[in-house]
Amino acid sequence: MQTFSKELNPIYTRVDEINDFSKVIPQTNTEKEEYPHLELVTDINAFTSNKMIKRLKDLELELEEQVKAIQMETDLDARKDAVGIYNKILKSIEECIERINRELIKLDTPYFGKIVFETKLNGENRILPIYIGKFALMDQETFKPLISDWRAPIANIYYENSGPTNNLTYETPSGIKEGNLVQKRQFNISEARFKHIYDAKTGNIAADEFLLAQLNQRLGQKLKDIVATIQAQQNNIIREEIDKPVIIQGVAGSGKTTILLHRLAYLFYTYKEKIRPEKSLIIGPNKMFLDYIADVLPSLGVDSVETNTYMFWAKNILGWDNSYILHPSKEDLEIKEYKGSLEYIDILDSYFEEFESDLLENIPYSRKDVVRRRYYELKQTYPYITMDERLNLSLEYAFAQKQFRERRTGYITDTHDVDLQKKKEISKYFETSTLPIEIYRNMFKKGYVKKDIAKYTLEGVSRSGKQKTYRMEDLAPIVYLHLKIHGHKEHEKEYVMIDEAQDLSLVQILTLLQIAKKQNVTIAGDLAQSVIPPFYIKDWEQVIELFKKWELGKYSYHQLNRCYRTTLEIIEYANKIFRERFPKSYKLPEAVLRHGEDIRVIEHREGIKDLSKKETKNLVDMMKKEFEKGSVTCALICKDKEHTKQTYEKLIEYEGYLERDIVDYTISDYKTGLLILTVEDAKGLEFDTVIILDVNKDTYPDTELSTRLFYVAVTRALHRLVIIENKDKSPLLKT
Repeated sequence: MQTFSKELNPIYTRVDEINDFSKVIPQTNTEKEEYPHLELVTDINAFTSNKMIKRLKDLELELEEQVKAIQMETDLDARKDAVGIYNKILKSIEECIERINRELIKLDTPYFGKIVFETKLNGENRILPIYIGKFALMDQETFKPLISDWRAPIANIYYENSGPTNNLTYETPSGIKEGNLVQKRQFNISEARFKHIYDAKTGNIAADEFLLAQLNQRLGQKLKDIVATIQAQQNNIIREEIDKPVIIQGVAGSGKTTILLHRLAYLFYTYKEKIRPEKSLIIGPNKMFLDYIADVLPSLGVDSVETNTYMFWAKNILGWDNSYILHPSKEDLEIKEYKGSLEYIDILDSYFEEFESDLLENIPYSRKDVVRRRYYELKQTYPYITMDERLNLSLEYAFAQKQFRERRTGYITDTHDVDLQKKKEISKYFETSTLPIEIYRNMFKKGYVKKDIAKYTLEGVSRSGKQKTYRMEDLAPIVYLHLKIHGHKEHEKEYVMIDEAQDLSLVQILTLLQIAKKQNVTIAGDLAQSVIPPFYIKDWEQVIELFKKWELGKYSYHQLNRCYRTTLEIIEYANKIFRERFPKSYKLPEAVLRHGEDIRVIEHREGIKDLSKKETKNLVDMMKKEFEKGSVTCALICKDKEHTKQTYEKLIEYEGYLERDIVDYTISDYKTGLLILTVEDAKGLEFDTVIILDVNKDTYPDTELSTRLFYVAVTRALHRLVIIENKDKSPLLKT
């Protein structure tokens, strides 16, 4: 019989064992105080888990019986119906597995915090113990909350106060409550047992102790939720109101990505009537990054959010298949920067007005003046009607008016078929004249930009037989024109999250703003980590100017300076190098006081390509020791794709000796083991150990791009950083 147990959290086999507290001996008075509540909620969670596991087994039996029914069925229609039932059972199994794993998360770690709130109820002082967890839990007999959801208003008190505090308020369904926070506790719970209990005191000493304990335990695996350690500033951003753009500028390791995902989970909880997961979108820099963050939202109980890169999202909007490929020629960075600017948006708008006028002027119809007049009336009166809708409505109006005039004058002829044919001809004219890519090409033919830019663009955006090419900087303008013609309703999202936004152009950001309902967009990035020339966004003021240009009204901006990812030693090393190379206005990372190993700088006489067998073996031995120290991921970061290819070919034969997977940059899934990546592909990710390979005057010269690349590479490390320099040392290392 087919079983699905491999899809379950492994602790499913030990539910009853975890729920047995008979052998638990509390070690402290605090544990004696806290274990009764933990035992109570564990009993409820274990009961629900067992019930759902039994349900899964029943579904597995149903599925097996349905397979037999399909095999025995000879009638084709009946067999088709039986297969339909089989698929419905499979769907139920999928939903059941998701529910079981969610219940097992609750069983494993039911809550992480507790506050004791003193308030007045009916004129009497009341002490309210409130436990905070990833998911709420209600006592089904008393209907009292046993655990409050981390997104509930009461949880603000937990996140915003480091310890006991007087004169606080929080929202409840019955109104604002006032009172004092008399106790704050933080729990490290695993398999429903206390590993550590922290009593937080005002002044953040215990709070920092709890945070540091969590950070030290982090391993470079897929991104995890941080509900237990959300800091006050992060909490404020997560709980920002909707219906306005939010910008987050954060240094490397400040938690930008995690904030985005937790903000989305919070918004779905708080505004469930306004935004839905299946109508939301996350834009990330590459497929590996999207895989890296893939587990966070499901762990918070959120499914069905679309995740994509800008390129694939844009191609989907345009309906482009794989016959559209990037033009292979070298980029002109000056032209590329120009095409991502506010000035270029103005040119697109100006040209579109001319195109619109020409389109109406050249309608193959004697009554085109009627169509044109009606078109502009509709545009002024109903601005949210799309261009293609206005064209069709105006055309129908012109022919209806013609028929009305003929009836009024008594001049009635049998022209129905002729009119029908003419309408088809004009509709075809509209259809063929409003292809966004052709409108875009015509803009360059009509002299809206300099001749050298026009020539360069027309070479890049071209068609030869079935093969079509485009340049990356031309994709967003074509999408912009597409949305001008067809509108954004079909593609509208109730919320849009944009991560690593510093590498997007203003035109790309504008197209995402267009499809975000009520300006529901959060944009996160770090200007110091712009590593894709020409570095479109020099300052977030440019994006704010875009908001103003499109009359988006209010917005909010947040600056995150504290780095939670890496050690004090790595941050001090990075800041020493970059302090003189970044603009004075840029805030360098402030480290959490978490110590680690010193940075190691190792010299190789040659680059990886020319290393001898002995030197290569020494390099692999050094990596093997990193895994023996407890590293789950070790990233070997190279300058570019050619460098990664050379490195992978040199090291792959040692995969068996290393006893870890060696993963090259072409793999889009985030895996553990030794990952050989370009800096660009490593951006946004983190690893236990980072080894920056072949740091010399050629790979990392003292240029703006090299400085940014080296900064990104250094700040990927969670615990350990190794620099491998060559005899021609990079100027970046001579600070």
